[in-house]
Amino acid sequence: MKLHQILPGALLAAGVSACAVDPAVYAPATAPVDRPAEAVPGAQSPLLYPGEIAACGHPDAAETVLDYPKGWQARLASAPSSAGGGGGDELLGGVPEPDAVTAPDAQPIAPPQPFYPVDAQRAGQEGRCEILMDVDARGIPENILTACSAPQFNASTYQAATRLQFAPPREGGRSVRLVNVVYPVTYCLNP
Repeated sequence: MKLHQILPGALLAAGVSACAVDPAVYAPATAPVDRPAEAVPGAQSPLLYPGEIAACGHPDAAETVLDYPKGWQARLASAPSSAGGGGGDELLGGVPEPDAVTAPDAQPIAPPQPFYPVDAQRAGQEGRCEILMDVDARGIPENILTACSAPQFNASTYQAATRLQFAPPREGGRSVRLVNVVYPVTYCLNP
């Protein structure tokens, strides 16, 4: 079993793999079905597991549809809440707040390391998620939302997002806050 993090940008770029669980332990709960021989060139008896998804590179597997939480699309459509010169009024004794900068493709210092949900693993279920978050001036994610193709992946994805660390964002020599960062995560089983 491998856990893939697909880097943002086009959202379908090449993935970075990290083994989350010993591949020798994986045994899908669902029986494979025959995949058409032309789907995998050179394969004698290609198999398609019912929980496989196309995002993991399985030929003829189903495309995933994400279940976006309420407010996701509205949040993406909104502009940053503060602009130019910061949000706090320093002259009146307020704390200066960094400017908000829209950065949908910001990259963390290291990719997230979510755990593969045990129930999904046992069921042979793969999944795809997106994390929508803001990143404060220290590089810490906040206002995290997750959208996944199956609900059993939401908790793991959310927990991984809370452990992300970004380089403290700066623009033009000043601290900024990144808004609407979207980071995709794909959960893939490789029997």
